[in-house]
Amino acid sequence: MKWCQRVTFLACILCVSSGVLAGSDEDYQAGVTSFRDGDVVGAMTPLRAASMAGHAKAQALLAEILDRTDFDEDAIALYRLSAAQEEPDGMFGLGVMLAAGEGAKKDVPTGREWILKAANKGLVLAINVVAQAYLKGELGFGEADRNTQDSLTWIKRAASNEYLPAIDALASAYATGSGLPVEMDRVQAEQYQAQANRIRNIDPNKGKKKQRRI
Repeated sequence: MKWCQRVTFLACILCVSSGVLAGSDEDYQAGVTSFRDGDVVGAMTPLRAASMAGHAKAQALLAEILDRTDFDEDAIALYRLSAAQEEPDGMFGLGVMLAAGEGAKKDVPTGREWILKAANKGLVLAINVVAQAYLKGELGFGEADRNTQDSLTWIKRAASNEYLPAIDALASAYATGSGLPVEMDRVQAEQYQAQANRIRNIDPNKGKKKQRRI
């Protein structure tokens, strides 16, 4: 896409009312279908039409496509439009780009705020990213942040999404009483370990020899 074409496209979006016009849902669904079928080029035309009509989900998905193809400035502009309508995917995409400094000046605190907003809307990927940030010290979180009830809340929410790093962290913390603000709890540790084994399709009893009878 040429630079002048990109500018014209974004200018059109900015001039259109934020209300979703008739047919934009159909365009969005057509774009989603093409995208899921691997036809990214075919997805862009209906997504562009829906985006210009102010469709927040279409804006977020088109932004994702543009981000993947390194049209960062166009992508972040679309994410901003989507996020302004409180679309979780738009909030998350905007937060990730700001935190990474893609398409705009790097701004980790603001990026984290947008990711948290998406997580509070229930977006699974955002919840998992927040949990990972606490566990790995990303998005500006430090060791002190990890040992808070907020950290534990997000990590447990991610575990409920079956996010393995969160489950492993909880299993270890409850087994040892360290790493997270919890006390040792063998039952909890075993429950989280069993959840991790199930996801990994591991049978802890497989291959164990039978105990000799006395």
